[in-house]
Parts: sequence; C-alpha cells; structure tokens
Amino acid sequence: MSFTEHIAPIFRAAMEILREAGRPMQPAEVREAVAERVSIDPGQEILNAHGQVRWHAQLGFRTGEAASVGWMTKRNGWAISPAGVQVLESFPGTELYRELGRQYRARRQSAQTRTYADPRWKVVLEALTWLPPGSWTTYGDIAEVVGMSAQSVGGFMAEAGETAGAHRVLQSGGKVSPGFRWLDPERTDDPREVLEQEGVIFDQFGRAASHQRVTADKLRAMLADAGVLPEPEPEQEQELEWDIPAPFEQFQQNLGYARQLLDGGRSLERLGVGAFDVTDLYRAAWTQSVAALDHWITREIIDRGVALALQPGAPRPAKFDKLTLPVALFEKIHHHDAPLAEVFRAHLEQEFEYKTFQNPEKIQEGFGHVSSVKLWVKAAEILTEQDPTSPVTSDGVRARMREIARRRNNIAHTADHDPDNPGQKRAITARAAEETINWLESIAIAIQLALGDPLPTADYDAAPVEANGLGAVPMSAGEGRAATSRARRKWDEESLLQAIEQYCPDDVANTLLEVYRHAERHPAFRGYHYGEGAYPSATAQFSIGTDEAAVWSVYTGASESVLSINFEWMRNRGVAPEVLSELAETLSGLPGWAGVPRQLVVANYARRPSLTPNALARPDAADIITGSIGALLAAGGEEA
Repeated sequence: MSFTEHIAPIFRAAMEILREAGRPMQPAEVREAVAERVSIDPGQEILNAHGQVRWHAQLGFRTGEAASVGWMTKRNGWAISPAGVQVLESFPGTELYRELGRQYRARRQSAQTRTYADPRWKVVLEALTWLPPGSWTTYGDIAEVVGMSAQSVGGFMAEAGETAGAHRVLQSGGKVSPGFRWLDPERTDDPREVLEQEGVIFDQFGRAASHQRVTADKLRAMLADAGVLPEPEPEQEQELEWDIPAPFEQFQQNLGYARQLLDGGRSLERLGVGAFDVTDLYRAAWTQSVAALDHWITREIIDRGVALALQPGAPRPAKFDKLTLPVALFEKIHHHDAPLAEVFRAHLEQEFEYKTFQNPEKIQEGFGHVSSVKLWVKAAEILTEQDPTSPVTSDGVRARMREIARRRNNIAHTADHDPDNPGQKRAITARAAEETINWLESIAIAIQLALGDPLPTADYDAAPVEANGLGAVPMSAGEGRAATSRARRKWDEESLLQAIEQYCPDDVANTLLEVYRHAERHPAFRGYHYGEGAYPSATAQFSIGTDEAAVWSVYTGASESVLSINFEWMRNRGVAPEVLSELAETLSGLPGWAGVPRQLVVANYARRPSLTPNALARPDAADIITGSIGALLAAGGEEA
C-alpha cells in the first residue's frame, strides 16, 4: 500500500469526525475517534525518528495544511470550516487528500519559484521522469549526460529526494545511496523495497542487477528521443541552487520539533527522572516555537517582497518603495547578468535575515514592507471568527505575543530566573508550553489569511481564459496604439470608453458604463488600473475591510466585451469565503451564472468568472451588479 493510501483515509476520517461533531475538538480526542473508525496499518503505529507515532505526526501536518487553505481552524481545538464541509462532499475517497495537496502546493508555494543557476539542473530533473519503473541509473551516468561531476549530481539528488524517479538513481556499484532521503520527513519507506516492488533485482550484497541499468548512452538516447537535451556546457560549473521547503511547511516542521520536546518531557516526568530538571524540555519547546515563528516570518517577508518586485503595476506599501538597492545590484539586473528575482531575493535575505521578529511591533513593521493590511486588527478578526465564544482583540493579540516573547527571552538569557525568588526558575508546565505552541500556530495561520497568499504576478492586463471571444482589437484603439513608439501602451479612460461605446451594443454599453461610474461614486473606491495589454481594459480597486482588492475588470474587444468578477484576487486579499459566496449567489440569476457559485466553492474561489454580453444585456443587469458589489463592500467593512 502506498504512503498516500495509508494517510488519506486517516485525514478524511478526521475531517468527517469534525463535521459530525459540529464543534471544536482537541487533537487527542480526534485521534482517538479516528483510531476507532479507521483500520490503521501497524507500520503507522510505530514511532518515527523523533519519538512520535507516525500517523499522529502526519495528521498534525495535514491538518495544519488544511487550516492554511481554509478547510478547518486550529484555535482552541480543531474545527471544520464551511469550505471543509464543501470539499468533503465534492471530493470522495482519497481524492480529498489529493485535492488538499494540490491546493496547498498551489497556494502556499514560494511567491517566486526558485530557479537553478545552471540550466542543466532542469535537464537532470527531466531525466528522472523518463526512468521507467524496473530500471535504474547512477549519479555518474546522469553527470556524464549533462556534463557535470557525479558529486554535484549526488549533492543535488540528496536535496531532491522525492522528485519523481529520484529513488532510481543509485551509486556507481548499484547500491542505494546512504544519503538518500524522502522529502517528507515522516516517510520511512525503504527505497530498495520500493525499487524491488517496481521490478529491480538486488543481489545478496545489495547491488542492483546490471542488465536493468540505464547507462549514460541509453539515457542520452532516451532524452534525445524525448526532445530533452542538455544545454551546452558552460566554461565553468556554476553554483548549485535547489528547492527548500516552502515557508509554512518548514514552520510546521519546526513546531513539530517543539512538540517532540514536550512529549519527551512528559515521558520523563512520568518516569520520575531526577537526574535533571525535565521542565527544561518545556522551556526548550517554548523557545523552539518562538524561533520557528521568527524564521517563518523572515521567509514570508522575503518571498512576498520578491513577488511584489515582479509586479510593477500592483499596489505596493509605501515602505516597500523605500527599500534601497545598491547600484552594483541594479547594474547586475540592468545588464542581464542575473534575473531580478534572484538578485532581489539575495538582497532581501541580507536585509532581513538578521532581524528578529518576535515582538508584535517588529512583526507588524516587517510585514509592513510587503502588505498594507492592518495586521493585528485583521488577525484578531480571523481568530474571533474561528471561535466566536472566545473573542480576541488586536490589543489582546499583541499582549499575548509580547508575553510569549518576554518569556522566551528570559529562558534564553537568564535561564528563566524568577525575580521574586532569587536563584529559582519560574514554574512552567507542559500544558503552558503546549498552549504557547498551539497559539503560535494559530497566529501564523491567521497572519497568512490576513495577508493573503503569496502569489505569482497578478496580470491585470489579460482577460481570464474563459473570456476568449473578444475578437480583434478595436480599430480605433489600435490606431491610437500605432501612433506611439512604445511597444506597449498604457490604456486610459478615454480609449476604454471609446471602445465600449463604439463596439458594444447599447444595452451592454449602458451596463458597463453604469458599473464603471458606480465605482467612482463609492466611498471604498481607490482607483483604476488601466491595462497595457492588447485590449483596452480597466480594473477597479476598492478598500475592503483592512486591505485593498481588485474587485472587477472590464476587457473590451471588437466582437464583445466582458466584465470579470475577480473572486481569486479578492480571496487573496482576505475577503471571507462567506462574503464571496453571497456575491456569487446574487449574480447567479444572470444568464450563464447558474452553476458558477458551486464551481467557485470547489475551486476555493481561485477563479475570475466573466459576465458575457448575454448577461450584461439584461435590463436589470446594472442594478444587480452594482447592488451586489455594494453589498460585498459593506460586508467587507466599508460603508455601503
């Protein structure tokens, strides 16, 4: 049975149990209920390398991912969200687990995917996908094909252990490398056993059969047939870069270490060990969890900063624009010696990696470089929504964070001395340390939801894929573009309105113009972004709650014009799913939108559906659209 087949039913059972309970449940309570419902493989009951029951640890990771994509909450226990209930109904069996992985990777990956300094590493990764089951190759064979050293390829593979086919790369003698490891820290499958299941034969010395080896010549021919060829060998081998875990994933792992310290302390406390003070393990867990948050915040700021640098047209916080870039780095970018993302990331790492993000004021200041959201206000709102019976204020959040940071500093710098009892340490319990770890996990999730996901560049200029019938560029606008010497032109209000009036039927034009003017009259309106793409376009920005979002966009072509409702961009700016759901339902009475609300829920609102001319032509379309947008903005915290 595969690793997924072990974990998927456990995760699904946990979600179903939370749905049936209809209330927050403590993790131990959930695990106990899961064990009664699911037949758990004995291999998942054993302790992992850190002393935790394997499936307990895996369920902790998976529920953290589920909370980060909005399927559940983890404040004052675990609880399922409306989005979690919906995906349970939409994805049967193991598909739920696979959908979690898809959404988590899509939403929580680094804002800018890391690139490899040497393009030959991409060829290495591509080569792995062409190794068929029942075969194997060596680091040396791959190195010969791409023109590198076997040691370099081996080092790369040690960091890419769960890339498809990576377990089929062996040492020159046909043995599994001692340095091989799976990307998932909880996965303990023996790579030799996996290879044997695929058909590879090993002798009594642990060497794979030579007739099953894909040699360098065979691999080169295989890649040539597939159209995958190594880049020309550069004069000098460049420095290797490889992927590292996404920030939130690494944060979860680090919190896992803190929880392991707790478990160890509890075990020793039950045994009555008197050789040392076991409560020091609780103090270590406390400091580890604070360090985990600190490290995660640093990485989030850097990733989000790179994303902003790659979005010149997107709104930016004032503090971001005040970041300085040395002339030497500017010249490096200007002369194409290195890509912007690579240079700016290195600069931000130098700028932020030695700063400490433990005090709430410092955290707010750090994120202020990459977001204009009122961080602690929004985080408090999110935490309160997760458990309305225990409301939280922004002042309360900051006070709790200060208290945790002060205790961490006392532990780290004075061995947790008690000022009222000289020579004594302050008392600490496993429960207090556990509550701190859980609180910091909830805070990190709330911060993510408050800031919105770090995303690739938002392209305001391009209409959604579904709106692919715009036809030719309006001739009058095209003539205007031809008159300029610039390759791309920023459209303006005049060219947009000219195209709407000239190419849209009267009923469609009237609707679009009414929506356009409604935006300008609304107190939450913050401005238009006029596009630079082939078609005249405008995207309306509004203040929603504690942030700003691109609510709708008009794209105008000679054949038709559309009004795209930007659910994805609003979701990424922290607009609540229930608010987006109400907007979708209100618009569902327009032609072509009957099935849109359900499609949006299944896609976790990661779509930008468009109202086509059929919908825009209805006599009451303008009233429905402007009314629904007014309700959206009111629900988001602004005056209607």
